[in-house]
Formats: sequence, C-alpha cells, structure tokens
Amino acid sequence: MLHSSRRSWFSLLTAATLLLAGNGAPSRAVTPSAQAALNDGYSLFYDFCSQESQLSLLLWVKSTPPAIADYAKRISSTAKDDMALLTKMGAADSDLRLNKTSLPGFEINVRKSMSDDRKQQLIFGTTGAAFAQAMTITQSETTNYGLHVAKVLAETEPDPARAHALHQMYETWLALHNEAYRLSR
Repeated sequence: MLHSSRRSWFSLLTAATLLLAGNGAPSRAVTPSAQAALNDGYSLFYDFCSQESQLSLLLWVKSTPPAIADYAKRISSTAKDDMALLTKMGAADSDLRLNKTSLPGFEINVRKSMSDDRKQQLIFGTTGAAFAQAMTITQSETTNYGLHVAKVLAETEPDPARAHALHQMYETWLALHNEAYRLSR
C-alpha cells in the first residue's frame, strides 16, 4: 500500500511539474526527425505499459504465492500510472504521439511472436510453482525492455520536466526488474 501511495504522490507531483513547466511542451525546438524518434520511443513505452497493465488479470485464472501475486499487481499498477502520465504528456503537447512507431514490419512480427509465446507459456503452459517461476522469468525480460525504453527516452527528451518524469519511471521499472531476480530465487 505504501508503494501505491508513493506512486500516486509521484504522479501528482510530476503532473504539477509538467503544468508549471509549460504544459509539457518541449522547451526548445525539435527537428522533425528527432520528434519522429521521440514519438517512436513514447509509442513503444506506452505499448509496453499497456501490455504490462494487464498482468494482474492472470491472477484471476492462476494461483501463485502471495509475493508473486503482489509483484504482478505492482507491475500492473505501475504500468497504469505510467500510461496515465504519458497520456497527460501527449495531451499537453500536440506533437507528441503515443500511437506512432516506424518499426519495420519484420520487427513488429518478431515482437508479436515473442508476446504470443509469453502469453501461451503463462496462460496455458504452466501451473503452480512452474507458473510462479515462468512469471518471474518473463517479467525479468519484460521489465528489462521497459526500463531501457524509459531510460533512453529520459536521455533524449529535450523537455527537462518530462525527462525527469521519465527518469523516475526508469527507476521504478529498474526496481521491479531487480525484484524479479529476488523472487526467482
């Protein structure tokens, strides 16, 4: 519960910072190619969060130890909070797109194949202790991807308030990633 209230407080503080910093609009001019790259990053991160926000739904059909269930719920909650903040950023900046990536079709197909395999393994391929292990392994992989998307976005975002918010998201996903290792022991 403490994590949830800290996360809500952080979201509120970040939203206020964005409003005070010019509604989240970039503080300096961004070239069209740089904006396209930012849009790719934001879209990838938003999509990642959208997928991760659904993780706790597995607990409706699968049972797992309380620590793993709590972990899944925190991942879903974090993803939902981040989606809300990304949506606010997009609403405040008409150039920011959360649904536009320029990935090649082949890469999109590879990512879909990987996602389908994870879903198959988690929903149908495992039960009991094997499910708990599969959950921590897949979340280690998945959170690693998400934390690095947030990190690179934070490093390339020209708006200081948004860069700070993205860095905080990175830190949160890094902690969740590290927790997957702890839980897998």
